[in-house]
Amino acid sequence: MRKLLLTLLVLFITYVIYYDLSAGVLSKPTSIVLLQNKESKQSENATAKELTVEKANQQEQKSVNTGKEEELYYQEVKVAAGQTVLSIVEQIQDGPLPVSISQLITDFQLLNPKTEPEMIQIGKVYKFPVYTDKE
Repeated sequence: MRKLLLTLLVLFITYVIYYDLSAGVLSKPTSIVLLQNKESKQSENATAKELTVEKANQQEQKSVNTGKEEELYYQEVKVAAGQTVLSIVEQIQDGPLPVSISQLITDFQLLNPKTEPEMIQIGKVYKFPVYTDKE
């Protein structure tokens, strides 16, 4: 009887370890989404619409001379709740970043002196870098 219980315990622990490594319980973002209420979902939709409208209004991209050979193009965006520098630039780019995150932080600080990327405020307008295919 003891051998049977020990075997079942070992099999159960092996299964739990396998499940945790393959699927995991923390890697599922659906558990976070289910906790959101309707108001937060509506504000997210409004945020996406606001960014789209802002993007449509500012088709013209401006450039700044960085002191290097290339110019840094940017777009001014009004920050909404829940947005980060990374999420805004990914939305501007319509996909993943073509540069490293450290380069993004450097470019953001160059465009917005005295502003840390972690300290952006809701409702304020900041300059966000726009990367072209050349980079």
